[in-house]
Amino acid sequence: MTAPAVPTTPAVPGTDFTVVPGLFGADPLEYGRAVADVSAAGAELLHLDVMDGVFVPDVSFGLKAVGAIRAAFGGRLDAHLQVARPEAYLDGLAAAGVDLVTVHVEGTPHIGRVLRELERSGIAAGLALNPGTPLSAVEEVAHLVEQVVVMAVNPGTSDFLPYTVDKIRRLRADLDARGLGHIRIAADGGVTAERAAGLRAAGADRLVVASALFKDPAGVASALRSLGAAAAGLL
Repeated sequence: MTAPAVPTTPAVPGTDFTVVPGLFGADPLEYGRAVADVSAAGAELLHLDVMDGVFVPDVSFGLKAVGAIRAAFGGRLDAHLQVARPEAYLDGLAAAGVDLVTVHVEGTPHIGRVLRELERSGIAAGLALNPGTPLSAVEEVAHLVEQVVVMAVNPGTSDFLPYTVDKIRRLRADLDARGLGHIRIAADGGVTAERAAGLRAAGADRLVVASALFKDPAGVASALRSLGAAAAGLL
């Protein structure tokens, strides 16, 4: 299978490293403004946490909301399915016009079938791993995806787990050794300017940033620049 083309908005000029806004970190009463802010800041990829109240305690971004965000955002949308039975969401997400669907391997016993359905729909695929899930869980199907998301927190929490940095390092080494260096590794959860350089050095080339981005008093555009500079060791 040919690897999908991956447009990037480098947070650090001259690299493929990207800071990805995670919309769930914005004020729920201001989601529309938050989408406008990330658009104005030049973000080309927006991360949407689709939650069902079962896989994680929260409920967020149903299909109607995803469709509204699709209409308002001109870049690529990554629907991160933190749900049980992700199979049930694929047709609706395709109809909503998402570009990338990231599925937790823990959410289905049929991850290969889910990836096949995404391929047939023309949607790029991603895999997500909870902190306690071993890297071997994606070994057989990693070549089918655009990105692997390593959760740096337990889903539904904000407690950053330092041991996930080494997990990213081992995943990057494995992908590179297998000739899969084109696959993006995204770190998701608890990402801050203070942690950005360590995550990037470990091999993450996407940082999903939620609260640290949208709660920065300097604004979204300034926060994106600061996070990119921090990841490059310039702060």
